[in-house]
Amino acid sequence: MNLNTFRLNVEKAVSSNETISFFCRCKVKYSGRAEAELEEGDRLIIIKSDNSILVHQPEGSSPINYMKNDSSIVFDEDKDGNLVLSSYNQKFKDYLDIEFIKVYSMQQKRLEDGKKLILVGNEKDMSDMIKDNPGLISKEFKPLSREEHTKFGFIDVFGHDNKGNLVIVECKRYTGGLSAVQQLRRYVEKIIELKGISIDNVKGVLAAPEIAPNAKEMLEKWGFSFCAINPPKRLERFNKDQKSLVDF
Repeated sequence: MNLNTFRLNVEKAVSSNETISFFCRCKVKYSGRAEAELEEGDRLIIIKSDNSILVHQPEGSSPINYMKNDSSIVFDEDKDGNLVLSSYNQKFKDYLDIEFIKVYSMQQKRLEDGKKLILVGNEKDMSDMIKDNPGLISKEFKPLSREEHTKFGFIDVFGHDNKGNLVIVECKRYTGGLSAVQQLRRYVEKIIELKGISIDNVKGVLAAPEIAPNAKEMLEKWGFSFCAINPPKRLERFNKDQKSLVDF
């Protein structure tokens, strides 16, 4: 594509709040969070309608460089007469210069999409699933509430067992680590303080798909237990054994 034509098309698309994608051969210089220079190579560049810019190499899911939304976008020529797209973000004090050697192709389109991402399989979904199916913790567990408020936050699932002990369940949708065990301990200590009961009458349970070895050691040291439970929908394509939310 002729570089002058490319420049006019990009300027028109930016002024029309269109999303632009193009394949090109270019050099990239960045200044802001760090100083970075990318020598000549083939890239995919995306300019979104909010003037954010993503520079992608042929491999990898993350951009090699980017500019956040509300960045300025202007074209100029360097001292050698090469076409340069210069971008500046005033809020973050970021600068990005893209020097074009060749543009292979370009597309632009005004996109309409105001929908929010609905995350399924988070800790809330997990605690709902446990409250509705307490046998996932144990056959003796009887849930009383979920998101019980304490000074340190909300207990995911709160209940008791058949011996009258209070049971606190902390849910993590990924691997349970040291911070999860420490959080569970804070909840247990707060319930002991609020209820004025012995530590022997409060049980702590960490529910997660798996637990880190050092976290497991700390959990056992404090007398808590671990339940291997996947959040609803997690690995659903590969694991047909555990029920999902729609099954309850």
